Amino acid sequence: MAKRRVLLLWTQPLLSDGLKNILSQLEDVELLGSWALTATIFARLATLNPEIILIAEDSKDSEIVTRFMGKILNAYPNLPVVRIGLQEDEVHIYTSRTLPARSADLIEVIRNLPKLQS
Repeated sequence: MAKRRVLLLWTQPLLSDGLKNILSQLEDVELLGSWALTATIFARLATLNPEIILIAEDSKDSEIVTRFMGKILNAYPNLPVVRIGLQEDEVHIYTSRTLPARSADLIEVIRNLPKLQS
């Protein structure tokens, strides 16, 4: 069975410790590392080639995480970034893909996006 290569980034070490323990025990996940979310991650990302980045964050760090996430998605547009918050029972998944498009393609995208629930 092929393992998913996962990198864990965090703003709060307490949350990351629990996730690190869980992920390390999974047979189908290869945890590449657990690092604090700092500027040094960009040089390290190129050498690891993760398939998924998990970001464990506290809500007070949301602005910092958003900036880092934008940089990651800009540099690695096909790399999924998953945000996990301390105060939420939600997981947010982000990717950025650039596709060739014509006006007909844009119209098709608009028509096929799911409707928002009120």
